[in-house]
Amino acid sequence: MATYKKGIETKERIFQAAKKMFYEYGYKAATIEKIANEAKVPIGLVNYYFKKNDILTIVYTQFIANIKKTIDEQAAHLIENPLQKHVVFTRLFYTIMLSNSRNRELYKEIFNNQLVEADVNALIGDELMDIIRSFNIDITESIFRRLIIAEYGARRELLMDRYDVLDPERSKDFINFLATIAVRLAGVDIRLIMQNVRRAEEILKNVDVSDIKFLI
Repeated sequence: MATYKKGIETKERIFQAAKKMFYEYGYKAATIEKIANEAKVPIGLVNYYFKKNDILTIVYTQFIANIKKTIDEQAAHLIENPLQKHVVFTRLFYTIMLSNSRNRELYKEIFNNQLVEADVNALIGDELMDIIRSFNIDITESIFRRLIIAEYGARRELLMDRYDVLDPERSKDFINFLATIAVRLAGVDIRLIMQNVRRAEEILKNVDVSDIKFLI
């Protein structure tokens, strides 16, 4: 029992050390050696518990989950449909990510190098399907897969083009556009999209994410 508890504690120490190294050095420069030194464990023990990319995927997934949990707790009663929730989530995601220079640089590494595992993007894809279907649009799985590829490509290219000048406040319209690429491609009426974006703006006033951190 004591050995099991020690293993859990060691794993958590490695995980927290990796987050700190990602924050201080970025993903590529946060070597396994640096993580091991910070956690005060042998390098082999880091490799035993994690692959470096696995840690990043867990951090990213937890970050997304924490934002969604906060939205559900604080604003579920205000949200009328999945698109509004998605716009609120997207705005909060980028507000947190862009407001800290080190978070900002790590996220740039993530989308430039496609570092996050495919299952995280698949989860987002499932949500986009729910959003599109909420507007009574009949879409086949094959067409939806093509749409998601197009949405991901467009979002990535737009971010790469504008990322260095993005600001959580001054870039609201751009971030709202990123959040609505999929429904635009699916053919949802632009007036309906903008109506939901305006509603999301009101909902955002009721959500406090000041305690949510991406890394540390």
